[in-house]
Amino acid sequence: KDTKLGKGEKTIEVEVKVEEQSVTFTIKTDKETLCDALIEHELITGEDGPYGLYVKTVNGMTLDEKAGNYYWAFYKDGEYLLQGVESTEISDGEHYEIVYERF
Repeated sequence: KDTKLGKGEKTIEVEVKVEEQSVTFTIKTDKETLCDALIEHELITGEDGPYGLYVKTVNGMTLDEKAGNYYWAFYKDGEYLLQGVESTEISDGEHYEIVYERF
């Protein structure tokens, strides 16, 4: 269900989408990056990769590596993020989507 998390100066919305289901997290934070704000509330985990954090789990849902060719895609206001979550700086009022999708 949709959830409000945290206390801080900035408020962002993060919508997690898997197939036809979605849940929105309204996050209040003082963190500077999307990665730090999501980790602060245990919404993502992953492992270090060649381009930074490779997100494997979002909101408790882990990639099914046996299914192949799926990943967690990150969008800001409907546009695909070209940089990793670690380098995505956040500002008050922004909206992000994390989508389970095929390569």
